Amino acid sequence: MIKYICAIALLAFAIGCGSNPSNSPVGDEHAPPTTVVMQLIRLDSAGKAVDTTMCTVRDTSVIRGKPRVEGGLSLRSNSNYKGSLILLNESKTPAEDVTAEIVAEKDAHIFRYMVRGDAPNAVSILDLDKDSKGLDFGLNFSVKTYSGAVVKLTGVINLILEHHDDGNKLGATFETDISQDFPFDMR
Repeated sequence: MIKYICAIALLAFAIGCGSNPSNSPVGDEHAPPTTVVMQLIRLDSAGKAVDTTMCTVRDTSVIRGKPRVEGGLSLRSNSNYKGSLILLNESKTPAEDVTAEIVAEKDAHIFRYMVRGDAPNAVSILDLDKDSKGLDFGLNFSVKTYSGAVVKLTGVINLILEHHDDGNKLGATFETDISQDFPFDMR
């Protein structure tokens, strides 16, 4: 009987330790954040803060009962912004700020940004902060808006957090920890 229990325990351990890339991040060092807050601070010509716009996006397959998107990014044309992200795990009560966990593993992570919408060239994401190897990390970044459009432009900033367990951020092997769209409008 003890042999069977040990064999079952060993089999369960082996199955539990196997990697399934569709269910867990590469290396499985942390659970992917469930919620991301993007904050953009508009700067004047001297680099001083003028105002702030924020948007919160949740993975509603994990977090139920809360809106998927709270707020939206209100941008002004021909402006400069300082951007940052806050990463939360709202599957726990109280919610846990997991930003420091991602920063501790920044050599294995990169935030990638893509702008889509009415005028994708009217918004640029640049100046991503770096990891310890001097490669892009992107938790903090800059946003520049263009266009003197009289009409309101709308779109999304798509954020993807890639987890490169091997540390090769230029490689094709990675797990997607986050893929979320942050809606914006620009006047």
